[in-house]
Amino acid sequence: MRKDTTVDRDALLAFELALDEEVCDEVHQESWGRLFLTASTPLIWDANWVGIEQTGMSIEQVVAIADDALGGEGFGHRTIALLDEADGRRLGEDVEAAADRWPRWEVERTRYMLWRGGKIDPGDARAVRLAEIEGLRKAIIDESMPSGGGGQAAVEQLFEHDRRYGLVAGDLWFVAPAHGEPMSACRLLRKDGIGQVEEVGTLTPARERGYAKAIVTAAIAHAQAAGDRTIFITADAADWPQLLYARLGFETVGDLTVLRRRP
Repeated sequence: MRKDTTVDRDALLAFELALDEEVCDEVHQESWGRLFLTASTPLIWDANWVGIEQTGMSIEQVVAIADDALGGEGFGHRTIALLDEADGRRLGEDVEAAADRWPRWEVERTRYMLWRGGKIDPGDARAVRLAEIEGLRKAIIDESMPSGGGGQAAVEQLFEHDRRYGLVAGDLWFVAPAHGEPMSACRLLRKDGIGQVEEVGTLTPARERGYAKAIVTAAIAHAQAAGDRTIFITADAADWPQLLYARLGFETVGDLTVLRRRP
């Protein structure tokens, strides 16, 4: 891993936070960090969350902040993103070491992966707009929803967030196969010379056919052709897609720790 990985990771996180500030209904600057609220999509946990920037606090303190900030707004879930990488790692390990004290809390780690490859040829995919693949996108969202995640209402609200991000950073998706009924899709967000490949998903019956590789490759090639100097993707640090991204040429540059308690 390169010595400047923390700088890389922080820059990528800053890109995401800037988009979130434009997409969410309200953002409040607090002494401990930022509170992101989107009352118009109350079922979306990652649209209503606490971003802790102050370091050195205990688990009890950050949970109390989330209880006050999110509970005070009537939300049953708790989502706490620990924006400082080292402090997030510490607090995540604290929760895992005392799981009996925090039985309903989960520790999630998002892996930031920066494109280190060279020029790449587009995969067997085509570019589309969100409105063209509404059925596919909603089906992929539905398949990815956790148990008790809100049902069809949550699917509609997540789709609305897709639309909002498109307004802020480009309504550009890639689907595969390139011809015929699309079964896999991902999005490319672009702003200020940075491209983020995200929302990579394939319908269950069509998995293991190379579609994910095709759409991600197409998104990378488009970002390169458009002149983006930085291209990145995020992945669940505990799941297999990061291995695919690494084979394609993405390199891990850091993690973001999120503490979550479901409603």
